[in-house]
Amino acid sequence: MRKKRVEAGWLVTGAGSGFGREVARRLAGRGERLALLDRDRAGLDATAALLDGPAPHLEVADVTDPPAIREAVERSERALGALGHVFHSAGVLATGHVEELPAAEYRRMIEVNYLGSVHVAQATLPALRRASSRGRATLTLVASIGGLRGFPEMAGYCASKFAVVGFAQALAAELVGTDVEVKALCPPAGDTPMVRNLERRPPIYKLSPLFSAETVVEGWLDQLDRRDRVALVDLQSKALWRLDRLAPRVVDLVVRLAR
Repeated sequence: MRKKRVEAGWLVTGAGSGFGREVARRLAGRGERLALLDRDRAGLDATAALLDGPAPHLEVADVTDPPAIREAVERSERALGALGHVFHSAGVLATGHVEELPAAEYRRMIEVNYLGSVHVAQATLPALRRASSRGRATLTLVASIGGLRGFPEMAGYCASKFAVVGFAQALAAELVGTDVEVKALCPPAGDTPMVRNLERRPPIYKLSPLFSAETVVEGWLDQLDRRDRVALVDLQSKALWRLDRLAPRVVDLVVRLAR
């Protein structure tokens, strides 16, 4: 029989804004013990000020720094008593034509979006394994619908998120037989500072409204206890993913029309 989720603390990365902030708000409203991590101290403080319930443990660290992440996770586990769940949403986005986007931007997205996921997973797995002796532990890595299908002017971002999805699926396969479950969350374009601050949005954004952080997080919570390793939270993303597997040329046409 499948175990219930372990009653233990949560670590939320990217908690200074966007999806991470909304996850912290929702979990705090349920009385969960929280450790919040972000490289932006001001954003962390603003998130903490919004929360009801017990005061969260705050950690300022950059996910591209493995030693700093390991130390932050160790302090968080001590502060919470046990760390049983992780929601990793720290990420960056840069858009532009393939030949025009600077190499440094490609590198930054790989280092933050993909390698940041690796660093967080490596740092938290020992704690999650310990907690799983008492119930089911969870690790959610935030990817994107762009991690399942590439879109024009988003090549670097999509590549980094494809890597996150592949990593999450491989890690989940390695952990079969344990009570640590891994899920890749692939949300649609979110109405978050990362997207709102773009100087110009790629044409694909014309095909869908921006989804609020509240909607995305609600969809994730609804799927948290399902066995699916890839979580899609809206009907349009689910339809796109299925259609791309069955009739990719139709999706190609839709993408061309958006341009």
